[in-house]
Amino acid sequence: MKRNAYILSLTLVFLAVFGAAAFASDGSDAQQNAPPVQADAMRRAKRVALIPLIDRTGGWLSQSGAERLMARMDRELHIPLNETMHWVDFLSEDEAAAALNEAMAAQGKKAKPELAARDAAQKLDADLMLFLVVEHIHQFIYHSFGWEGEMTIESSARLVVYGYDARHDRLIKAPAWRFERTTYHPAYEAEELAMEALDEALREAHAKDAIFPLSDEKTEISPQKDTAIQSQGKEDKK
Repeated sequence: MKRNAYILSLTLVFLAVFGAAAFASDGSDAQQNAPPVQADAMRRAKRVALIPLIDRTGGWLSQSGAERLMARMDRELHIPLNETMHWVDFLSEDEAAAALNEAMAAQGKKAKPELAARDAAQKLDADLMLFLVVEHIHQFIYHSFGWEGEMTIESSARLVVYGYDARHDRLIKAPAWRFERTTYHPAYEAEELAMEALDEALREAHAKDAIFPLSDEKTEISPQKDTAIQSQGKEDKK
């Protein structure tokens, strides 16, 4: 009985020691095999300042028309899953507008909006600053002369997308305009032309290049491409 008790005691001790060693080994292996901390967890979210529409049409642009234009600006910078992933922080519109107004005032009477956008972006540490200025809208609808008495429309829209792309140190100034004088159709109304012009201006602005790809450009852009971007930035400064 004493021998059996002794063997049982040794067995229990062996199992306890072996189990502890196995646990320590598993923990060490698990720690070694654990995935590395993702770079995204330490990345800096892009900072974007989208300023509300600036209307210089003297009342020709309706509130609904302004809302449609701003909705189009919002779609241009839409980031899928951004509320979950937090790739981009959209700065306060009021704060961004105040910074732009301050930068414009500092330039004086001959202020250039694209230069003011750069100064405001640097003050806010923004990767992208973007805003739309609607310069002109007009629309006349009248009966043409003749037996048929067709309705004729004359309409036009002119606007500019301004901004600053900090990633490439690039000033943004993309004007666009539309004009029609033809038989009336809703598609030729001035605010519809403004929407078309905005699509063109946004294509020319390449605003998405300031935030896409969302990862750090230092790890994504090859040395040759990085050199090309720097050269382009120097040309833009000229």
